[in-house]
Formats: sequence, C-alpha cells, structure tokens
Amino acid sequence: MKFVMTYIRKTILFSLLIVNLVYGGPAGFVEDELLVRFDEGLTQADIEIILMDGNLEIVRQVSRPLNLWLLKVDLNKNQLGKARRRIEDVPEIKYAQNNHFLSLRNTPDDPLYTSQWNFHNTGFDANGNPSGTEDADIDAPEAWEITTGGQTVLGRNIVAAIVDGGCDLDHPDLQANLWSNPLDTLGNGIDDDENGWVDDSLGWNAYGHNGTIPQTNLDASHGSHVSGTVGAQTNNANQVAGINWDIQLMIVAGASTTTAIAMEAYSYVLEQKQAWLNSGGLEGAFVVTANSSFGANYVSCDSLEYPVWNDMYNTMGEAGILSIASTANTNVDVDVLGDLPTSCSSPYLITVTNSNKDDEKVNSAGYGAVSIDLAAPGYGVLSTNYNGSTSTKYGTSMSTPHVTGAVALMHAAASQELAQYYEDSPALASEVFKTLLLSSVDPLASLEGITVSGGRLNLHHAVLAASIWPSGSGDMNQDFSVNVQDVVIMVNLILGNIESTPELIISGDLNYDSYVTVQDLVLMVNSILR
Repeated sequence: MKFVMTYIRKTILFSLLIVNLVYGGPAGFVEDELLVRFDEGLTQADIEIILMDGNLEIVRQVSRPLNLWLLKVDLNKNQLGKARRRIEDVPEIKYAQNNHFLSLRNTPDDPLYTSQWNFHNTGFDANGNPSGTEDADIDAPEAWEITTGGQTVLGRNIVAAIVDGGCDLDHPDLQANLWSNPLDTLGNGIDDDENGWVDDSLGWNAYGHNGTIPQTNLDASHGSHVSGTVGAQTNNANQVAGINWDIQLMIVAGASTTTAIAMEAYSYVLEQKQAWLNSGGLEGAFVVTANSSFGANYVSCDSLEYPVWNDMYNTMGEAGILSIASTANTNVDVDVLGDLPTSCSSPYLITVTNSNKDDEKVNSAGYGAVSIDLAAPGYGVLSTNYNGSTSTKYGTSMSTPHVTGAVALMHAAASQELAQYYEDSPALASEVFKTLLLSSVDPLASLEGITVSGGRLNLHHAVLAASIWPSGSGDMNQDFSVNVQDVVIMVNLILGNIESTPELIISGDLNYDSYVTVQDLVLMVNSILR
C-alpha cells in the first residue's frame, strides 16, 4: 500500500508541476494572447514588418518604457505555444510570454488570523517572537487563491457534518455558516417534512433524540472549536478564519457515551444526503464529509465485536460522504494495539494524527503504517469556542477538522469533470477525492513509515489537484488509470501541442520502432529541455 501511495503521490505532484508549467499556475492565461518585448526604438510599423505573420495581430502597446506589445494569435491557424517559440527566435524580440491572469490576494481580515499558525506559519507568533518553523502549515493562503469554499462548480451548496458534542449556534463567527433544514419548524413537535426526525430544523441531538443542540456544556466547547476550523465565517473582520470561508456546517450531537448514540448521529447525516440524492436536491443536504473527533482506545474496529462501524462508513461512502476521524491521543501503534474508529478499513474513512508547529508528529498521538492516513496541525490550534469566544486547544480532535475542511474545500475547487463525476458516481468519486488528498501531502520524516501517506496535509496541493482533475491525478486521458499515454499527453502540453499533434507524438513512438519504449521517454524529456 505504501508503494502504491508513493507512486500515486509522485504522479500527482508531477502532474501539478506540469500544469503549473503549462498554464502558469491555477490562474492560467488568456488562451490567444502573447506579451512580446521588442528591442528599444522599434515602432509599430517596424514590428509589422518584422512579424510578417498573418497568424499574429498587434492589439496595442502595453508599456512604452519596455516596448512591450500585446499580440493576438489566430488559434484557427496556429497554436499558442508554437507561435511563442517561433517568434522568440526573431533577433529583434527580447522575449515572449503568456498573458497570465492575476487576482487579488485572499488574506483574511479576521483580527486573530495572524495567530492561526496552522493556516500560515511564518516561524513567528503574532507578537513577532520566534515560534515554530516557517511553512510548517497547511498552506491555506495559497489554497484560498483557488477557492474560499461555498459551492461546487455545478452550484451545489457544500455541507460538512460536524458529529460532536454540540455547538454554540449563536456564535458570531459560526452563525452565518450553519446549515438548517428549511422544511422543518423548530419546537412545534411535528415532523413537518416527514423525514422521520422531529424538529430537526437546526440539526440533530442524538443524546436526547431531538432537535435541541447542546450549546453551553464542555462538549459544546469542543464542537464549537472543531466547527470553527472547518468553517468559521472568514473575512468578516471578526475573531478567526476557517478553512472554508463560506460553507454550511451541519451540527449533529452524538459523539460520545455509546455506539448507539454515535450510529444515530451518523444516520441523521446519512439520511440527509440520501434525501438529497433521491429528491434531486430538493430535500436533505449535499453532505460531502463528516467530522468525527471521538472514539475508544485499544479496540480493533475490524474485529467481530465491532461490525457496525465499517458498515456505517461504507454506507455513508456509497452516498458520497467521506468520514474523517481522529486517532488516539496517546503514542501507540494503532496497527498493533487498535483504536476505534481509526483502525477501521473502510475506503471511505480518512484517519488523522497530530502534528505541531515544527512539523513533527506530536508525541501524544497515535500512528500506524496501515491505519493512520496523514497528519494535520492539532497542537495549540486557535478556533471558535462556546459563549461566543475563542480558545486554543490541543489534540488529534483539533487535527481532524483540518482534513474535513480540506475535503469540503476540494469540492468547491473541483473541476467540472470531477464535480459531475461525483454527482454521477458519488462512491467512486469520493475515493478519487481521498486519493488526491493523501497523495498531495507534504512528506515529513517523522511520519515516514508510520502513516499511509507519510505526510502532513497540504491544503493548497489538495485543492489544486481537485481543480485540475483529471490532469491533477495523472489520468490525462480519463481512462481511470495512469499510463504511458498520459505521459505523452503531458509532454504534448509542455510542447504546446494542445490543439493537434503529429502522429508519432500522439502515439508516443518517437523513435519509429512501432513501440513506446524508454527511449521514447528520453526523447520526450530531451524535447522539453531543448
């Protein structure tokens, strides 16, 4: 499994590199324009003579000091990459480049954001004192350049379920991002929408089997903190930032006491997603992920004593819900000593351990080369708390919502192809999201050999991979496997052969021997470097 993950990770990171090389990063560029710098003193009349090319049209002079001109390429006659390479050989041209898109930097104005090292670690605290290691974070600002969350490209309102002890529903930094069921009226004792859950206007309380969410106990403190990491309202000049600036948080209380309580809580989430699927989006909720920061130590999920856990995660996964779970807050090998639920083998479960601001696994956190997928920041994380406040908390419970938030943000960034694939095949597509996430981590020495991925969550890489799928998965020809043909397509993109390509380049047979060989790949690399 570790070999497979290493191969997939390298393929995905290579694909991300290629997309950045070809398209200039996620922002991309104007597909039919070039910026060209000519020698000093050349006029438009001179340039028209130099170009003598019906495929290129002078749009305007962009900069007089640089003698920089904007040219338009006729894509019906030429390809952008080929046109650029050809004019770069003209002696009077200093260089040509693509006309890249730009955007404003998405930096939250929330006053406590500078204390959220887990999102952006500068190596210093908010007071300028040395604290932690620079870039030992999830690269949130870079991810926010791609999306800040909210909806899929198909217009679905993304919902993340928070299965915990409760939540402060009146919190000023959470209130606007809380999911509600508009078909139910709270407090009237009637199942208005006949969904089997009475008074579930604001979510569900599995402890009391009703719709009244606990808001003021210590468990609600925990749930409020988790909720804020996933989706505190952001850029509202108030308190903290969340991974998703805009999202719907479904609050479900039921993260402790007994398995029956937990299963009731999960069932509420599952039924809401099934209702959405069955009604074509008219009922229920578009739940894509569920956060679970609870469990039991030294228990093997796959033993005959605990069959319901994998059954539940599998059934949720079939509806397109990835479950994210925290591992034990003790330094144990989960593969050997067990843990519930992070020893479960469901392919729709992502299990999380704890890393600190120096990018090390926290000593008091579980691990397992088979059972624990990745790490995320969890040691000293600032987020929302109950009673409208904020607090700093420690533990794998604080790590897990980073991954839950990442899955939700990946859905917001997902390409048209991936979003449609998810709606057509929610179970299969959920496994794609999981693979992209685990394959885009930042490798850490402290996690190598003791986690599946060997790394810590990188939100930016995960979001970018989802945004450019299938190219972000390495599967360039969308045949659900990574093969030589995919590499050929990547090389064609680098060479600028996007519209049409020579037969030998298409086949990959560059040495005319009727086979695709290592020599062909060498020739491709030489073409790139030439």
